[in-house]
Amino acid sequence: MNGVNWETYDEALVKEAAKSVVGHIDPVMMHYIENCVSCAACETACPYYAVGEEYGPVNKAENLRKLVRSEVAILPRIFPWLFHSHVPKDAEELNKWAEMAYRCTNCGLCYVTCPFGIHSGEMIKLVRGFLTKTGRVPTVLKAMIDMEVSGTYSGIKGFMDLWQSVLKEAEKAIGKELPLDKKGAEYVYLPSLAEAMITPEAIVSSIKILDKLGLNWTMPSDPMSIRAPVGALAGDGEAAAAVVKRIYNYLKEIGPRYVVMSDGGYPYTTYRFDLPRIVGEKPPFKVVHFVELILELVEAGKAKIIQGDEEVTWHSPCKMGRFAGLIEEPAKLLSMASKNFRKLESHGLFSRCCGGGNSIACIVLPTMQFLGKLTGTTMQVSDEEMNFLKKLEHDMYIASKGKIDEIRKSKAKIVASACVGCIHTIRLSSRVHGLDVSVVNIVEVLADKIEKA
Repeated sequence: MNGVNWETYDEALVKEAAKSVVGHIDPVMMHYIENCVSCAACETACPYYAVGEEYGPVNKAENLRKLVRSEVAILPRIFPWLFHSHVPKDAEELNKWAEMAYRCTNCGLCYVTCPFGIHSGEMIKLVRGFLTKTGRVPTVLKAMIDMEVSGTYSGIKGFMDLWQSVLKEAEKAIGKELPLDKKGAEYVYLPSLAEAMITPEAIVSSIKILDKLGLNWTMPSDPMSIRAPVGALAGDGEAAAAVVKRIYNYLKEIGPRYVVMSDGGYPYTTYRFDLPRIVGEKPPFKVVHFVELILELVEAGKAKIIQGDEEVTWHSPCKMGRFAGLIEEPAKLLSMASKNFRKLESHGLFSRCCGGGNSIACIVLPTMQFLGKLTGTTMQVSDEEMNFLKKLEHDMYIASKGKIDEIRKSKAKIVASACVGCIHTIRLSSRVHGLDVSVVNIVEVLADKIEKA
């Protein structure tokens, strides 16, 4: 696949993209735009501030303010140099905006530390949307979006062979055929192709848990997405909505009471909180993570957990923890599962970000090369984009060091998390920073310890 030429610049396209993004500004976003006083309270919370001060949330979000001022305010349009209102004027500046926007994991630490409740990550998400419309979207991310929207990923042999191998492993683990696409099941398990690629054991473990608990469940026979909605990572709302609606229609055909997820990253919050807005109605089912399902059954006396002694800690995904409020529940389950569970220093609302979220770890060169081998294709990128990717990987490892140091200090041998992106990032970064640790999905820790009561 040939990538975008990052050395091109289309002034008309840039202006059109700016108008489109500004047209999606709502009152909440206007609060973020207008009420920042640049106090810098959020700066040191951002993992990329460790890379350089220019990557602080205020500075990165300022690019959205430039767009808005250039389109909606009279004086800034007349005196752009005075009000810092303009769109990128050439390819070099456009690439700089991309560099800034892809140094944001949208982890929400800026939001919870801001005294005015300003979410710079959501502002930067709109900047990514602007960049996508101008063609400045990383090649591997664009490929994933295109494949997910079109469904062509299902025609790639490497992907489907991998998916089938995971299902066969799951059948072997429970000793029976999987109840695939079963209408009327009470629970639908919704894994993604990304989980099959990065955390296949999590899919197998999730199926073992559902079987052990004797639940009436089913799952798709084919992957419903790469990791829906990938478009959201590039600020492409139309692409994201198209995929989510397709999956929603499948779920309604099955008719479950619950949709259960093992990925606690952005797909979880999308289906848990954003689904009604995207599909325009209240879903007839409840979306839960395995943590919620297991804890509810344990507390109701319908399941029990056998305690072990593994030295395990918990890395909280930003979406599942800060945004969804599942902060103490995973720790509670891991405490039941191991007498040697230990919390990280930043455990809680202000848990450190891993540094690779919001697509960052999924577009760096090691991931792009892995996808190339799996699909049997070579992604051709321009020299300018290659430089972008190499620097991004370098900076990701700097941004991740705080989390790796925190894990090292805990002396845990196992890091449990629930986000594909977090697990992938910590695995990559732990090798770079010389930390010998196993990084797994929390369901993998619980699968062999849970029993039906």
